[in-house]
Amino acid sequence: MKSPQMFSCLFALLFSAAGVWAAGSDVQQFLTEGQTAYMRGDLATAKSAFSMAYQIDPRNQVAIGYLKRIKVDEASKPKGNDQERQLAALIIPQIQFRDATVGAALDYFKRAVEKQSGGRQAVNFVVQLPAEQVNTQTVTLNLTNVPFTEAVRYFAELANATVVYDKYAIMVKPKSTAPAPAPVAQ
Repeated sequence: MKSPQMFSCLFALLFSAAGVWAAGSDVQQFLTEGQTAYMRGDLATAKSAFSMAYQIDPRNQVAIGYLKRIKVDEASKPKGNDQERQLAALIIPQIQFRDATVGAALDYFKRAVEKQSGGRQAVNFVVQLPAEQVNTQTVTLNLTNVPFTEAVRYFAELANATVVYDKYAIMVKPKSTAPAPAPVAQ
């Protein structure tokens, strides 16, 4: 005759096996959801799903691998607004400025965006530089296969300006300089 203890041990064993099976099923469901979201480019949903899978099974190599990959993707993702992210993906094949004025260089950038995007994108520059800087200061720049945002960043450095991506325009402002320290009387 079998003892009641033996039945309770057998029941506990079966219950824990069912729990492991259910947890494995949940993990697989979260992994599938995470992979689908990752392939769509929805990093937030993917990260959430893989985090849930990791909480259930901290040794799951698929969840660990994707969480690491998402962390790298988030770190390398361009910062800024939608316009800046779209322009960061736009590659300009060649830029050759030789003593080009700041105004001429900005006109070139506008035309290059329209050409490279097939007319789907356009940029507006709001120039807040002194007129003499726009019309007389020159820049020389030679770049090949460069993202638009990087080309504009290089240009701004040479033009002694800063660039701020607004929702509808790219602001070109004078580079802010810290005030010089006051001379010390001796």
